[in-house]
Amino acid sequence: MREAGLPPGWSYNPSAWKERRVFLALAVIGLLAAAYTSAAQLSIIPAMWDPIFGSASSYAVTHSAISRLLPFPDGVLGVFGYLCDLIFGSLGDRERWRTAPWAALIFALVITGLGIVSLALTIAQGTIIRHWCSVCLVSALVSTLIFGLGIGEALASLQYLSRAHARGRSLWSALLGRSEQQRAEDVDFSRFTEKGQRLPTYGS
Repeated sequence: MREAGLPPGWSYNPSAWKERRVFLALAVIGLLAAAYTSAAQLSIIPAMWDPIFGSASSYAVTHSAISRLLPFPDGVLGVFGYLCDLIFGSLGDRERWRTAPWAALIFALVITGLGIVSLALTIAQGTIIRHWCSVCLVSALVSTLIFGLGIGEALASLQYLSRAHARGRSLWSALLGRSEQQRAEDVDFSRFTEKGQRLPTYGS
């Protein structure tokens, strides 16, 4: 039997809580890592504990010119990013890929941005700063995992919006949340695709 709330053509529901709980837990780990880094950068704590590369190496990374390209330390940016992960990752129900596509897409933008920044900073550690920071690497790994686990939901939402547009629906209303008529049409779409039949054309 087909699982309720499954996007058409998908073998799992990317908005299900069993999927989202994983990257929300990862976001908590990332938030703690970013908060710890921020505390060191803002001199709230004297030095970072780094059992692999040493405190001096972590200091060189977290107090480098690259870490202070913004008006505030990059650790603060990480705190903000992971908080957004938790907020937008928690919004909506288990079918939010169609009940709240806007939340899924904003979440995708946040995790993509964090992933890109983490990758860039990791490359900079080895090529420009030439020092490493264990906590920073943990944060980068967390961002990468969240991106890999969470980006599928945005794809399901984009497919849903594409179907709504093909039926002549308003993309704006579909983005904000689906109607009961759209719910019925998605069920019809699933039934036809499962049977290998061609989807009938709906009027506008």
